[in-house]
Amino acid sequence: MMVSKRLLLYSLILSTLILWKTAVAQEYDFEIPVEEETARLEFSGNLDAVWGILRTNPASPFYGLQFFDQDKPDEYLSQYRLDFYFNSDYRYKQVGFTMRTFSQYTKEEPIDLSFFELYGSLNLSPRFTFSVGKRRYNWGKGYAFTPVVGYVNTEKDPENPDLALAGKSSIYLKYNRSIRSNLIQNLSFTTIVLPPEAEILDKYSNFNDLSTAFKLYALMNNIDLDFMFYAGQNQTRRYGMDISTNLRENLEVHGEISYAKNDYIHLIQDSTIDMIKRDGFSYLLGLRYLNSLNITFIAEYYHNNSGLTHSEYKNYLDFLRDNLSSMDPELISFSKSVMSTSFRNKNPMQDYFYLKASLPEPFDWLYSSFSIFTIYNINDNSFMLSPQIGYKPFTNSEILFWPSFFFGNDDSEYGSKQFQSKVEMWFRFYF
Repeated sequence: MMVSKRLLLYSLILSTLILWKTAVAQEYDFEIPVEEETARLEFSGNLDAVWGILRTNPASPFYGLQFFDQDKPDEYLSQYRLDFYFNSDYRYKQVGFTMRTFSQYTKEEPIDLSFFELYGSLNLSPRFTFSVGKRRYNWGKGYAFTPVVGYVNTEKDPENPDLALAGKSSIYLKYNRSIRSNLIQNLSFTTIVLPPEAEILDKYSNFNDLSTAFKLYALMNNIDLDFMFYAGQNQTRRYGMDISTNLRENLEVHGEISYAKNDYIHLIQDSTIDMIKRDGFSYLLGLRYLNSLNITFIAEYYHNNSGLTHSEYKNYLDFLRDNLSSMDPELISFSKSVMSTSFRNKNPMQDYFYLKASLPEPFDWLYSSFSIFTIYNINDNSFMLSPQIGYKPFTNSEILFWPSFFFGNDDSEYGSKQFQSKVEMWFRFYF
């Protein structure tokens, strides 16, 4: 039996024993009954109306591929869309149901409804939680980048890390216990089973693609510690840990490290796509600091072992440019497929630095906020710079002015983007 299957079997056995122990304990529970709880059903959501002006970058191969066989666009383009989020939560005693939906409107076509989260949960005891369905997870301590230990997370967009994301279909088991100790105050153990997405006739999948993730959490003298493990027969095995603590009331530090064995990455070599194995560590170091002027700083350094070096990224760009210059529709279609599958990471290269400063109500301007952040690619010296001004004129509403600028050479990540800059206006309505 494979190691991952053994881990899954042991996890299910452990969960069964905990359930049995909980059930036995409940048979002899003589505590004074509390007042009967009533069912709670809550709704929430928001509507984002986004209008943007984008300055194109004709020198970018991504621009050429995106607008291939189209009328030559103007130097400036505009974009308008509506993003609608609708959330529902139901709770009654030990039973819960959660739904998070997303739909987007860009033009007069049928609107697709996506379920970001859709799961049911059972609190089988004060210490044991169980859920089944599509659920979002947030393993790791990283803010801007997808945490290196986020084995069950959905990839973040570092340009908008607070954006709501879709979850993953899973079976979730968590056992939590508080401990009266001078060293350890809390312990919890989490198991997540991830069934593979249906690929065969859009209904079936191979059982061997099943994967399992484990996390052990400990609170030790106000220090948060997590130890993670991820395995699957056809998946890269990963081991990781993270840590966070407050050194002072206004200074928090966090870090993560992960080791991957035989991690597969895609490279362009001799104008062909190769898949190679790469072992090694990925890690993230960060801090959050609040100064006396009420300015909050967030800084993070991120190293991705499975990312591309500068020369490897240049090979990728040359590959796209060569296929684009051929004007062959088949090669163009193939290049687009490669972009969306083999090279779709939000952070395609190895080393990044993120810095953000935010200030509420600058110049005593009530209900306003200002922030500015930069993402610097250490491998090719390209970067983006993005300020943001927010204003909340009324309850449950917000207006955002959000420009972004990209700098770098033509063979760099931010210098090769299909747009040189963009300015967006966000109108948000909550309920």
